[in-house]
Amino acid sequence: MDQEQRERKLRQEIHGLRVKKFHWPLDAFRFIIKGLGYGESLRALPEDRLTELKALLLKYRKHGRPQVFTFDRQGMYMFYLMKTAAWTESQLRAFMLKHFSKSHWNLLDRKERRAVIAMLQNYIKQNEKKAKYTDNKEASNGHTQDPQG
Repeated sequence: MDQEQRERKLRQEIHGLRVKKFHWPLDAFRFIIKGLGYGESLRALPEDRLTELKALLLKYRKHGRPQVFTFDRQGMYMFYLMKTAAWTESQLRAFMLKHFSKSHWNLLDRKERRAVIAMLQNYIKQNEKKAKYTDNKEASNGHTQDPQG
């Protein structure tokens, strides 16, 4: 089997994993592999990178546990902040991809992790200020107007 045939077989096996193991549509798969640094096309990858991607996909284990259990202690704190800030996992992933070109918490270095936590803490503080301002505004409006006339 020559190199071209081996690469073709690897691409087929990777797409088999995409469909059977993960149930990812093609667009989602392209987004994920681009976020992981493999580009958008498997055809552009050499054999060694295809082998690396296949090994990564084989190691990834889908499980029934909640997402929070895939994080370390600091990651669990980040997950708590994410939920407190009312962010979804896809919003967080998009933020990490946009700012750090990384698709998962476990890929971030210490500085990037601190930046994500600080951003979420800031977002929570802003939401608390807005809520407090809204509550104060409603309370002051309620005292000045008597609903009985």
